[in-house]
Amino acid sequence: MDEVITRNRAAYDRIAEDFAARNPEVPDTYLAMADEFQRRTAGPVLDLGCGPGRDLAFWTRRGTRAVGLDLSAAMLRAARRRVAAPLVQGDLLRLPFQAGAFGGVWCSASLLHLPKASAPAALAGIRRVLRPGAPLLLSVKEGEGETWERWPGEPADRFFAWYRAEEIEGLLGAAGLTLLRMARDVSTIGQGWLCHLAVAA
Repeated sequence: MDEVITRNRAAYDRIAEDFAARNPEVPDTYLAMADEFQRRTAGPVLDLGCGPGRDLAFWTRRGTRAVGLDLSAAMLRAARRRVAAPLVQGDLLRLPFQAGAFGGVWCSASLLHLPKASAPAALAGIRRVLRPGAPLLLSVKEGEGETWERWPGEPADRFFAWYRAEEIEGLLGAAGLTLLRMARDVSTIGQGWLCHLAVAA
């Protein structure tokens, strides 16, 4: 597990600027769930795996108090140029927050960087920091398997796990999270994505 975290951190430290340039806008699938997510929040939102701050800036523009957490120091430096919200360096398996600290967790394309065997622990940690009734936005790549992928043109490998819809629903339920709805999306390069809105029991 430590190797996965170390290599992912090194990869994102190397590609932070390129990643930010390639992912400038919040996807429409997330936007379609944003209003309901915001209606259900009661307290600050944790942008878990905030990267260069794209979604964190989106929430602060909407008047939502938000905190960003990311594994990569370079990603957090990029986020600081974009948003004045609090930023924390850390990983999904060791969230440095008190129980019930957040009124919502926004976890966009972050859980997928952990091996599937670690997903239950990560989701249990997310549930721990959520207040009862608070929402979780969770997006993952659709498919099967786990592997390392090389960032184009750079010696930077990122770990990915792909999920089926029923897998995520089962994982959410086991962690004490109730799925409200799920949407599918396909990226411009043909990658399928699953976007889930759930609430803490």
